[in-house]
Amino acid sequence: MMAEQVYIFFTSVVIGAIMGVIFDFFRALRRKGNTKNILVYIQDIIFWLIIAIIIIVSSFIINNGELRGYMLLGYILGAIIYMLVFSKYIKLLFGIVFDFIEKIFGYLMLPFEKIARKLEKNNKNA
Repeated sequence: MMAEQVYIFFTSVVIGAIMGVIFDFFRALRRKGNTKNILVYIQDIIFWLIIAIIIIVSSFIINNGELRGYMLLGYILGAIIYMLVFSKYIKLLFGIVFDFIEKIFGYLMLPFEKIARKLEKNNKNA
């Protein structure tokens, strides 16, 4: 019984760290672009829905749907440990990935931008 509770607690700590990664994802996403207030609200709602789903699903997977206080403590502790130890590295990684995606997207859009400029130039001459 005690070993099972310890397992559940440590699993909750890991899940809390995963929640921290998701939080940093949204934080990096928000810092990357010009986020309007309505988008911030939508992102916040999406974040909390994801967290709620993770908590509900994980409680079913690791503890037959019973949500215990020590599980909540594990989620919080995992998120805190993640934020103190790993967050700055993961945010940096997300920044690099977002920059890479932005560059790739920019290269993919170049032909369309050239076509748009030509069409715009033709419309001005007509």
